[in-house]
Amino acid sequence: MRMVIRSIPAVALVLALGAGRLSAQQNENFQWYIGGQGGVMNFGTPNQTRGTVPLGGAHLLIKARRTGLYLAVDQGFGSNELSSYSYATTDSLGTVTGSGTQAVTFNYIRRYSAMLMAFPVKGHVTPFLGIGGGIIHTGGHNPDDAVSKAMGSAGFGSLLGGVQIYVSRVMIFGQYQVQTEMGTQNYSVTFSDGSKLSAAGALTHGVIHTFSAGVRFNLGDWHNED
Repeated sequence: MRMVIRSIPAVALVLALGAGRLSAQQNENFQWYIGGQGGVMNFGTPNQTRGTVPLGGAHLLIKARRTGLYLAVDQGFGSNELSSYSYATTDSLGTVTGSGTQAVTFNYIRRYSAMLMAFPVKGHVTPFLGIGGGIIHTGGHNPDDAVSKAMGSAGFGSLLGGVQIYVSRVMIFGQYQVQTEMGTQNYSVTFSDGSKLSAAGALTHGVIHTFSAGVRFNLGDWHNED
């Protein structure tokens, strides 16, 4: 299962390249939608069991026939979520002078997603699927330093599925998105005296699940003249 999850970004890249070539050969109308969504985000940390926080976000959908490109930003609103990472310090000769675990808290998780979408059937009620990836990072850290920020930032692969309902020029939708775990991040800095700080870890643990619903509005057509 882990190998399948790790392959998601590569599959998304292949599909994106294929879609780009196809669209370059076709002359078709593109529907542009902008909207917002709200829901919940479920995640864990190395120091907390899995929990759920409120989620809000906005997105852009560019749809052409039965495919599309989905660009979104989401934020999960937490409060003093407890996490940690491991660290070690060495002197200028490389001798270990200290090591341990640094506790960190954060207040939100922000995610930027880019998904290649498929709309397999037409109608007023239609399912949709997506595959892609993006960047995720935590914020509101304590301590608020470069190490905490590095331990809370990573790329990810993602799958998305849902159903949308057409109402005039508006889409109402509900969707589920799962993303790969953050994985171990590494950070190191060498100081002017030759001593060094190294850190490793991740502020979230395991895959992240989100459930959301929202609405998007049709901005009109853009016609490809190629």
